Amino acid sequence: MNDLIEVRDLSVHFEIRAKGIGGARRNLTAVDDVSLTAKRGQTLAIVGESGSGKTTLALAIARLASGKTTGEVRIDGKDVVSLTDGGLDWMRRKVQVIFQDPFSSLNPRQRAEDIVREPLDNLTTKTKAEKAEIVDRFFNAVGLRPEQKRLFPHQFSGGQRQRIGIARALSTQPEVIICDEPVSALDVAVQAQIINLLRRLQDEFGLTYLFISHDLGVVQHMCDSVAVMYMGKIVEHADRLQLFNDPQHPYTRALISAVPAVDPDLRNRGQKLALVGDPPNLLNLPKGCRFASRCPLAEPRCFETEPPLRVRVGGHRVACHLVDLGPEASAEAVSPSAPEFP
Repeated sequence: MNDLIEVRDLSVHFEIRAKGIGGARRNLTAVDDVSLTAKRGQTLAIVGESGSGKTTLALAIARLASGKTTGEVRIDGKDVVSLTDGGLDWMRRKVQVIFQDPFSSLNPRQRAEDIVREPLDNLTTKTKAEKAEIVDRFFNAVGLRPEQKRLFPHQFSGGQRQRIGIARALSTQPEVIICDEPVSALDVAVQAQIINLLRRLQDEFGLTYLFISHDLGVVQHMCDSVAVMYMGKIVEHADRLQLFNDPQHPYTRALISAVPAVDPDLRNRGQKLALVGDPPNLLNLPKGCRFASRCPLAEPRCFETEPPLRVRVGGHRVACHLVDLGPEASAEAVSPSAPEFP
């Protein structure tokens, strides 16, 4: 199975002006030298606390980030950072987004069928009949009834609105869909329905997902591999089983410890870690590891030298001075199918 998405040394910079007249301009790096891959037909989760840079990373991959972007992003072997005009139209058809809040991501003045058809109007030259057929097809695919096409967003529940958003993302028949916290605004029971729907659609249409989330309980059921971000950096990247059964970075272990529903056996084996303090200021990053000031295991070298992202046995990548790269690392490299949500 080949890599559909390849990211190399990607950074996103924002220029921040200090308050007041004549305030100095400073550079904020929201995504810092990130490299990762996502395999065709699989789901890569990007997880971390709010402000870690995960959404900015995903938007940069989709050419939607507003900051200055450097580095390389290849989708199906094609460099998308340098695309302009017609090339961007190709990418917009290839990469679509499901947004976090179904209550604000849909135009309240458009009927549901118009919302789903809009990407086809903007990005394709299909006939009116072809567009109508596609809208009908994806309305049915996401579990909406034909008579609901003429309704406005306020006439739908939150879960139904998110189904409209999913149908809209599917309308151009993309290969990559960025799911930006797609269930965080929904009730738990509805979350399970949407997650199962996303997984069914992935199997049916051969989709590749970038799944942005802070909820490791959802990630454990949804994803094949996981990249953990902290302050703009990838600190750990592994397949799902490796990450949840053998987390290596203290930050990853703290995230898993904070979710009661995720792998209680792991916590009982003495893996629990608690975070202390607050994240550093992105405009004034400390020397060394960015997590050192919050890490209960930090050593003096952690405050002096930034750890590189290194590869362990089985392809498990981790950026931590305290991690041994020896053969005792988990040999599990391929994650089997995740269980269905109840």
